[in-house]
Parts: sequence; C-alpha cells; structure tokens
Amino acid sequence: MPRTPRNSSNQPSPHDARVSQILRNAAVAVTLFDPVAAQALLELSDAELGRRLKLALVRVAGLATVLNLDLSSIGDESADRRMEPHSTRRKLTPEFLVAKAKVLRKSDFRAAIGSTDQRLREDVAARRIFSVDIDGEPYFPTFFLVEQIRRKDLAKVVRTLRDLDGWSKWTFFTTPNRALSDLTPLQALLYGDRKQVLRAAAEFAEQ
Repeated sequence: MPRTPRNSSNQPSPHDARVSQILRNAAVAVTLFDPVAAQALLELSDAELGRRLKLALVRVAGLATVLNLDLSSIGDESADRRMEPHSTRRKLTPEFLVAKAKVLRKSDFRAAIGSTDQRLREDVAARRIFSVDIDGEPYFPTFFLVEQIRRKDLAKVVRTLRDLDGWSKWTFFTTPNRALSDLTPLQALLYGDRKQVLRAAAEFAEQ
C-alpha cells in the first residue's frame, strides 16, 4: 500500500495527524474499557500488535459488508444523509471496495485468513472461496473473515453458485433478495437462514 508522503517541514501531514488522533482515541478506549487488556497489548511486539490490529480492522470491514453499512458515511455524513438508500450515497466501484477494505489482495487475504498459498488455491478450486478481478489481479471479499458467519455455510453457498464469475457472486451475496425478506444473503446467513440462502443461490445461478 503506498505511503502518504510527508511534507518537508516538521509539521505532520493532515493524514498523519488524523491517524495519530484515531490511534490516541483507540488507546484511550482500550485503557478505559479494559486496563488489563491494555497492559497485555503493551507486552506484544510491535509487529504482532500491528498484525492483530490490521486483522481486527479488516474483520470489521467484512462485518460492515455483511450488515450493508458504509462506515465512512456513518462517521462523516449528517443523520439525514445516512437515512438515504445505500446505493444513492456511494457508488460501489472496485476502487471504493479496495479503499474500504471490503476486498483484499491475495497476499493480504491469505495472511488474514491464516492460509498458505497452496491451500488458498485449493479452496478457490473447490469453490469454497471466490475472488473478484480488479485490473487483472484477484481480490478476496473480507466477509469471509467474519467470525459471526460459519465458513462452511459460506462455502456451501459459493458452491451452489457454481460457475458464475466472481463479480456475479459478489452481487448475489451483497444484494437484498425478496426471497430472503429483502435481506442480503450475507445478512440472512448471519441470522442462520442457511437453507433459504441456498435456495436463493440455486435460483440465482439458473438465471
């Protein structure tokens, strides 16, 4: 990921200042909420702390996809703006999905999911996981990292979608479906409606 260039003066860039403020807020929240856990975090190496923080962030991004939330809209927009339909607020371009960590590069996804390159290839070949193509490179949805949805259930749905391309599968998982009471299949899986999602997936694959 490209780094934000620093300015030539000693003043931090607006980006660096924002990141520092976010990290300070997170540190205060952890310390106040669970001082014992905060002490445990201090005992981790810098690399391990960074790895765990990034994993937590991409899992939250995956959960936001499941819940059909635009976290930036929640933080930056007015209440009236947030009430508008999701599709009218932000066009979900591939670039937007990458920027919001809704999809990850292969190497980042492999590290986050705790898999080897060979195992990931096997999972893709067996249709347990799928990727979407962006500029000729495979990107993997972070909703596969969401702990609240059983990975086996996701795999069954992916297999049911058969030979559909990755973007068609993404569309199925993230689009409200009338057969699921206008929930997205991801939301329905979150609530445990696996059989209904599998039926919807079979119908979608036949279209």
